[in-house]
Amino acid sequence: MSEKTTRANATGAHRARSTLWLLAFVAVLIVAAWIANANPLAVLTRDAGAQMWAFAAEGFPPDVSREYIVGRSLRDGLLWAVIETLAISIVGTTLAVVLAVPLALASAATVTYRGPLYAGASPTRRAVGRTLNRAGRFVLSFLRSVPELVWGFLFVTAVGLGPFAGVLALGIHNAGVLGKLYADFLEDTDPATTEAVAASGATRLQTVCHGMVPQVSATLASYTLYRWECTIRSASILGFVGAGGIGYYLVITIQRLQYRKLLTAIVAVFALVLLSDHLAERLRTKLA
Repeated sequence: MSEKTTRANATGAHRARSTLWLLAFVAVLIVAAWIANANPLAVLTRDAGAQMWAFAAEGFPPDVSREYIVGRSLRDGLLWAVIETLAISIVGTTLAVVLAVPLALASAATVTYRGPLYAGASPTRRAVGRTLNRAGRFVLSFLRSVPELVWGFLFVTAVGLGPFAGVLALGIHNAGVLGKLYADFLEDTDPATTEAVAASGATRLQTVCHGMVPQVSATLASYTLYRWECTIRSASILGFVGAGGIGYYLVITIQRLQYRKLLTAIVAVFALVLLSDHLAERLRTKLA
């Protein structure tokens, strides 16, 4: 069989596998849409449009009164809730990074038991590292599997109502998310670079810091900033369980059917998200 024929057969087999995967995805999508009772036409009916328009119209014009925006004191108004939400996201993301770094190091297989760092390691050493790796992965999976609202409710019962409960909820949940990302990135580093640093006489920790981390530092920073943007949106919702921030105004205005104030709060969240996007983009540019 000629090389041209072999290449053609390989190309045909690749196309066949791609087609099978596409058909499998379409089948799964159809089943998932049936389970989720997805019906896009239901939103496009005249009654649905009229009801949504009537609901939105009740929020116009938005309430921009000084009493609602600023409040009677420094910490009594929508503006302070926006500032509090931003503060919760910053401290919560910082806490997440602090927790994620050691968990990521424990969860990265290239750090704990395989790859250039363990070329001459004993089976016992590898077994201990593999156990540490699985334990780290288990912890990360647990942290990110519990929704932020559940963490918020848990910490509200522990430390009381207020923004600190929101900080803890965001920090714990996002530690699981960032730790998983950090560990995956460390496992995808170039082993040749790591091996070169290790061959220079560096310790395992020095090899990780100088051989592996520099390869992914820009990516880690970018994803960390993205998670910070996500925590701002999440912090806006944690007020539903009493964890501070602008979410308190969202839930109160919904319960009291104060749609003009609700629209103002939504616009405030939108402005906060735009601000975070702008700041994150500038930070990414500087890091790049």
